[in-house]
Amino acid sequence: MSGEVIEIGVLRHTPAGLPVLNVRVAHVSEQVEAGSKRQVQCAVPVIMIGEPAKAGLKLKIGDRVSLQGFLSRRGLNSPQLVLHVNKIELIEEEG
Repeated sequence: MSGEVIEIGVLRHTPAGLPVLNVRVAHVSEQVEAGSKRQVQCAVPVIMIGEPAKAGLKLKIGDRVSLQGFLSRRGLNSPQLVLHVNKIELIEEEG
């Protein structure tokens, strides 16, 4: 997934001492569905744990990023999905 960083939480740590950073990323793209173009827009909650959290500390609001990871529920009893990031890359602006 790629998008623009729109929110950055405060770094915290798990009971085991792992760094955790919550971020929100706005994604905008054009996709093809059933043969027609469709504008896609969403804000995705992201969680970074361990090394990705350390890398995430360098992010600023407005940075464009490419994220790789997996979707999971926010908690055991929550239906809300969150993207758990394994890899984060800053997208350099062209021009």
